[in-house]
Amino acid sequence: MTKRVIAVVALLFVAAVPLQAGFGEVVDAIARTPGLHRTPIPFFGLARFVVRVAHPEGVHDVQLATFEGNGMLDRRDVAAILRDSIRDGYYPVVQTRSNRTGEWSFIFARPEGKTIDMLIVTHDHSDTVVVRAVVDGEVFAREVNGERGVTKMAKK
Repeated sequence: MTKRVIAVVALLFVAAVPLQAGFGEVVDAIARTPGLHRTPIPFFGLARFVVRVAHPEGVHDVQLATFEGNGMLDRRDVAAILRDSIRDGYYPVVQTRSNRTGEWSFIFARPEGKTIDMLIVTHDHSDTVVVRAVVDGEVFAREVNGERGVTKMAKK
């Protein structure tokens, strides 16, 4: 009886955990960089649970990892990590690099039915952030392209 209960709980856990777009692999690879250390975010697990239940503004899931330190994180190394870690329909959407400041960003996305799974990696001088978000495609398009989104951006 207990083996069945354990099996059912394990099956429910596996079914409840979404595919994570290589998020863990990217975070682990960046964490191995000498001089960088992961910065914990208090209560982020609770915030993620609320997002997964409530879906505010079309966001279905979010994961976040932040790193601090003066480690040398090369953009080409991260690009190789991303190519190796995320696959299965992910496409590069944005890749930026500032020659003046050395800051860079990558955005990869994968459409999944009505949602878009996005993985964003950005680095500036001493901070590196990895974000994975699953967003509603229609809400995302409306916010980016819609009148409301343009108005918000113009006010800033």
